[in-house]
Amino acid sequence: MNIAIILAAGRSKRTKGVNKLLFRVRGKPLIFYTIRAFEKHRQIDKIILVAKKNENFSGLVKKYKFKRVAGVIAGGKERQDSAWAGLKMAKKIGGKSKDLLLFHNAANPLVDKRDITAAIKAAKKHGAAVVGQMAKDTVKKTSERGFVAKTLDRKKIFLAQTPQVIEYGLAQKSFARAQKQGYKGTDDASLVERLGKPIKIVISSSKNVKITTREDLKTLSTLLS
Repeated sequence: MNIAIILAAGRSKRTKGVNKLLFRVRGKPLIFYTIRAFEKHRQIDKIILVAKKNENFSGLVKKYKFKRVAGVIAGGKERQDSAWAGLKMAKKIGGKSKDLLLFHNAANPLVDKRDITAAIKAAKKHGAAVVGQMAKDTVKKTSERGFVAKTLDRKKIFLAQTPQVIEYGLAQKSFARAQKQGYKGTDDASLVERLGKPIKIVISSSKNVKITTREDLKTLSTLLS
């Protein structure tokens, strides 16, 4: 079974507390497009939506008749807390050790179905996979004083995105260890890295952009058209 865990409990700091996932884009809320990407994918069996406590995403799921959403649950204070909640929900709906969990940021509505397919295939073989882009610009490491300290080899710089696909058993082990040690990672794959497990890189479509500001909505509308 392949379970998509869509993380939608962010605090929307850059949009001054207004939930960007509810911004209307071509007549529908932004999160509609994110859920639809996984709803329409034939290899996705179930979807778990992790949202803010006060958001009526259950109503949204019902309105747009998303059939594969198995649950809408409350997220935590940090992204990792929300992912952990999603992982525990996966167990409740029948998740088993070799099932795959696809952790995905709700603010990435244009994830390509081919990227989802490729990430699932890679995770089945390697246990974990992450989609993203190789760096195209020159990357500089900076000093604490704000000067260039070193130029890094961009051929070795990978910009991680989502979905990040992890076997349920491996995810359970890596999240449990992080929780016990009080470690907070910036993404799900970093928790797997701490176990010394290999993570396969999957190069994603250039459309897999993260919507962070109101200006990004214009780009999203253009890409959807």
